[in-house]
Parts: sequence; structure tokens; C-alpha cells
Amino acid sequence: MPESETEDLDYYPSGWSEEIHDEYYIEWILDDDQTIFVRLDGTMGDGQYSVTPITGVNAEGEEFVTKPLSGLSRTGAFDVAATLIYAMNGVAGRLNGEAEFTGDISDES
Repeated sequence: MPESETEDLDYYPSGWSEEIHDEYYIEWILDDDQTIFVRLDGTMGDGQYSVTPITGVNAEGEEFVTKPLSGLSRTGAFDVAATLIYAMNGVAGRLNGEAEFTGDISDES
């Protein structure tokens, strides 16, 4: 697993990239589909951090945003971001048929 360059997140899953725009605005992007990412935005100040999971971008460049979580502390925002990154990673891995994520499926009848 890659080590995060942030002070508040230790690691993120392989197959993702971390883009630090500044210390208050960070994105973790799925390498196989760069329209899937998690955005952490703390530009409004402490206690006003938001974390937004993006699950795609349409032809017009509009992001498919699930419900953003906002009003978070910095620590809380990084905890939420980590949870979303790992959850989205697991779903992507399962949909791609990666063995690491499909171990609970049996071909036996």
C-alpha cells in the first residue's frame, strides 16, 4: 500500500493515486478509472471540512456526486475519506473480479 504524504492518513490502497493540491484540498483517484475519486476539502476552515465521493463524470464534465459529508473536523474528514476510499476500492475490485475481493463467492453447488 502506498504511504500517504498527508499527516492525517497513513496509507491508501494500491491502485489509487493521491493528489495534494494543498494541505486543505486533497483527492484520492482510482488509477483504473480516474472519474472515480474521493475529494477532501477543508478550504472553509476547521469544523467545516467536507468529503465527497465522486463515482463518475459525464460527457459534459459534470461529476456524479453521492451525498457529500460536511461540517467535519480535519481528523473526522480524514477518517471519512479513508473509509470511502477503501469501500470504493473494494467495490471496484469486486466488480473487476479481482480474487482479493471475490473470495466469498463459491462456484460449488
